[in-house]
Amino acid sequence: MISTNGGAFARLVAGGAAAATALAGFTIGLAAPAHAAVTISGSTVDTAGNYVDGRISVYKFSDEDGDGTVEPFEYDFLPSVPTQGGAFDLNLEDGLYKLQFYPAFESSELQSEYYRDKADLATADFITVAGAAQVLPAWTIDAVPVVFGTVTTADGRPVDNASVQAYAADDNSLLATDTTNSTGTFRIGATEAVKLRFSGYDPKTRKSLATEYYSDKADLASADAVAPGSNVGTVVLAPGGSISGRVTSDAGAALHRVEVCSDFNCDYTDANGVYTIEGATTGAHEVLFSDPIDEYVGEYYNNVALDQYGIPVSDPTVVTVGPGQAVTGIDAALAPKSKPAPTGVDLSGTVRDQLGGVGVGYSVLAYNTPANPVDREVVARTISNRAGGYAFTTLDRIGGETEFKIVVVGEDAREDGDFARRSIWTGQKYGYETAAAVTAAPQVIDFVQPVAGGVAGAITSEAGGVPDLPQVAFYDVDKTLAGGADEYNADGTYETRNLWPGDYTAMFGADRHVSEWWDNAVAAEAKTVTVKPGQMVTGISAALAKEVKAVERPTIEGDAWVGKTLRLDKGVWTQMADNEFTYEWLVKGVVVATGPSLKLTKKNLGDKVTGRVTNDLGFTQGQAVTKSTYKVGYKPKVKAKVSKKSAAITLKVKPLKAKKVKATVTVFEIVGTKKNGDDKLKKLGKGKIKKGTGKVTFKKALGTGKHKLVFTVKGKGKVGSGDITKKVKLKR
Repeated sequence: MISTNGGAFARLVAGGAAAATALAGFTIGLAAPAHAAVTISGSTVDTAGNYVDGRISVYKFSDEDGDGTVEPFEYDFLPSVPTQGGAFDLNLEDGLYKLQFYPAFESSELQSEYYRDKADLATADFITVAGAAQVLPAWTIDAVPVVFGTVTTADGRPVDNASVQAYAADDNSLLATDTTNSTGTFRIGATEAVKLRFSGYDPKTRKSLATEYYSDKADLASADAVAPGSNVGTVVLAPGGSISGRVTSDAGAALHRVEVCSDFNCDYTDANGVYTIEGATTGAHEVLFSDPIDEYVGEYYNNVALDQYGIPVSDPTVVTVGPGQAVTGIDAALAPKSKPAPTGVDLSGTVRDQLGGVGVGYSVLAYNTPANPVDREVVARTISNRAGGYAFTTLDRIGGETEFKIVVVGEDAREDGDFARRSIWTGQKYGYETAAAVTAAPQVIDFVQPVAGGVAGAITSEAGGVPDLPQVAFYDVDKTLAGGADEYNADGTYETRNLWPGDYTAMFGADRHVSEWWDNAVAAEAKTVTVKPGQMVTGISAALAKEVKAVERPTIEGDAWVGKTLRLDKGVWTQMADNEFTYEWLVKGVVVATGPSLKLTKKNLGDKVTGRVTNDLGFTQGQAVTKSTYKVGYKPKVKAKVSKKSAAITLKVKPLKAKKVKATVTVFEIVGTKKNGDDKLKKLGKGKIKKGTGKVTFKKALGTGKHKLVFTVKGKGKVGSGDITKKVKLKR
């Protein structure tokens, strides 16, 4: 067993005379002058020389009784200090000290020991502090035997973050715990035989897996002991067990909405009286049947009655669930309660849904109507029965209240194949403020509950299989999160039945995968999913990528002219959120600057500049590069005399003389706008500029009126390149 501080004290006390002998004879001389604290430094390593972490406990010894000899119990226990990267610093005043190392984790593969390499405090080496800092020799911490193995699901997938607990085989006391890593592996240091308990959740469905004890045992008492240093191999956790059955009346009629519980895990019967408690833990269970509608008498399985306090009058029959076992046939037949018919009914009615279904077992609440709606309170409550009926009998006797607002409280989808029901108020309103107020006079008010719709699909990986921790989120037309999947299955399929009718967009994600919108889109291009009452929309699926990519390449905005600033647009990526964009500027593949903008100077003359954008998601990153700019030059200034058939061009470039100005100019006319917002251009002609002047002849004559022309200059030498737009008006 790994020793602890408490254990160290116990052994020292038990040692008695032996401890005294070990310390006797260490005589204290005349007291040394007091000094300020000094630093005692050290390091902890394993037998291979690797640095290891833990905590260092410090014991300060002194001759408290003044007899000149340190006695076994003459010490103070100082605060412990953690090691960091295997290093520690102790700030100690003059005196005698002993140190203890103990591992940082219960599952550590290192043993607790005393300085240096001693088994107990009595035999530990003293460290003498006398006014000067010290660096202790490296302290080698011995390893303890390790029990190790791997935890997987029944289909061989590693279970990440599963809990592994080690109990002493002799007395079942908890010794150590560990959680599995991403490969399902665990390692627990153990110096004695242990029993192991395993529990966890399926990384895809997030459903509880069956708890079990090594090897395939249902409880700690029957678990097999494992010797120190053992490899237990692969431990397979089956899906959580289940308990199912059918509940009827004692006359044999199926009972809808009976609550059936085992421990704190419950389910309600459906319209056929059938229930299934999923995720049942391995071992013994007592199953309780109760009626929240209060029409039938509750009991424990098997026909064990309850007293007036809800306690079984005898021991219930135990239902035993093995690892992953589906226990069926746990049935019950409940007796009806003897209850008088309601009298003095003030308000009654029926609860149904908009598809015509009966609303069984829904809470119906009556609120008062104070002057300030914030002060409203529930003043009466009832529940709809198995025919959908409800009744209030005390509204006329509630002091000081003459009118009320009634709500039938909706719920999420209750069972497989069902859909959510929305809360509905008097007047068929959606909230208290807009609800109609009613008096306590005898009357009938029926309610019709709005019904949700559903969406189903699958989440898979482009790399194959199903990713861990899949998720889907639905956003309404106001971009508000409306909900997600109700459950995820091991094959990647999912469904939700809790979306109110309307249009939604769906975003998919998973562990170490790039999120995307349906249908294989970025947010701005996401398709909508239309949900209708009581209907499922299927096929809303995604195959997620592990790498982030630019779907629209980054671009450089601005002209490559000396004195101008270029800006880098990051483009559009498969994931634009929960990330970090960084920007680089390159010339001939070498980074010359960073950041989203670059101011061009004379030093850049002749350079072709490229931008590079990095999209960092943490688990992966992607890069995309822009097209290169034209060669950096001085800004050209275009003067053009435009006729119907040509343009006479003068090109001026400061600080160049006219004879140095050479370029090619292409003239376009803007004739419209493309779908993406870019200008739609029509080429008119191309010409050369020499010594600052030139002419472009048009392929087709321009008509009279206004024209918007683009002069695309491709400069030579130090003449810059770029697009210059001009408006012209041609007369008849």
